[in-house]
Amino acid sequence: MTNKEITTKMDAQLPQGWQAASDEIDLRELVLVLWRQKILILLVTCVFAISGVSYALWAPQIWVSQAEIRQPTLKEVESLELNINQLINTQVPAEAFAAFDKKTLYNDFVNSFNSFNNKHQFLVEKGYLDAEVVQAEATDERGKRLLLRKMSEGISARVLDKQSENVTLSFAAHTAAEAKLRLEQYIAFIQQQESAAKSKELDTIWQNRIKTLQTQFESARADTLKRLQDDILRTEYGLRITQAAGIDAPVQNLQDQGSLAIDLGARALAEKLNILKEIKNPEFMNPGIGDLRLQLNSLKDIKLEALPFQSFAYLASPSEPLSRDKPKRPLIVVLATLFGGMLGVGIVLVRHAFRRPEQA
Repeated sequence: MTNKEITTKMDAQLPQGWQAASDEIDLRELVLVLWRQKILILLVTCVFAISGVSYALWAPQIWVSQAEIRQPTLKEVESLELNINQLINTQVPAEAFAAFDKKTLYNDFVNSFNSFNNKHQFLVEKGYLDAEVVQAEATDERGKRLLLRKMSEGISARVLDKQSENVTLSFAAHTAAEAKLRLEQYIAFIQQQESAAKSKELDTIWQNRIKTLQTQFESARADTLKRLQDDILRTEYGLRITQAAGIDAPVQNLQDQGSLAIDLGARALAEKLNILKEIKNPEFMNPGIGDLRLQLNSLKDIKLEALPFQSFAYLASPSEPLSRDKPKRPLIVVLATLFGGMLGVGIVLVRHAFRRPEQA
């Protein structure tokens, strides 16, 4: 018996649905099967389409308000520059203000905008988190944390163009007007924090400089007074020596006088001693003390005004979005309808593939 005869005999013994597994698919038959089951396919498609429409209509709407910013110009940081210049004019080293250049101010603002702690503080202080918790009926702590994280993800500062330092600020809310309002509030909230932090840093630099100069002034004054007392003591010793030696007038070419100026003579040393004892102001002997005092007084007279400044410049201020970000209603309905149609076709084809031989 040949292989062909054996194969033919085996096929004759198998159920009709299992025969000719290697035969080509009959597209005409499949089309006819789908046409005969068109009601089922349409029914499944309609169910998913209706579900998609319902979800698109009832799903929470997400509107995203945006603003675009860049590094500040002199106009935005004019008041801050004024305070810094006052300190620099009193000989505070310019290196102390490295954290106040425009680029650093800008980067600090962006980092603070993206800070999760700042987002949390803002949402709590404004009551937005509590309102969302009530609406979502999140009673447990885990649910509240998840809701907080979800709300925080809708607040961002991102660089959309890698070749540019311009940053896009975004805030998501349930309505367009609410999104714009919250973005404006959050920008003001972060800027207020930045202004307070920079004012505190500037005040710290000012106070530290005052303490440094005060220490230098007191040290220089004490050293000068000590030198004055030493000079008085040396003059007294020299006067005693000249009086014992009977040297009243100055003597030239007097050798081995050491640290005692006995060559001046007794009369000159006596007058020098009187003058040294009359000196009460150490600045007379050390003019550097006077310079320190002037710098110190100038620093103390400075009035650092807490004037508002802005860490960025607007390229586009916050505005109401023209279209919602989520849900994409047309897309949801189209995808749901397509999925329903494909599922209906799949059901019909699976039923046809596993039909019983007597149903053929």
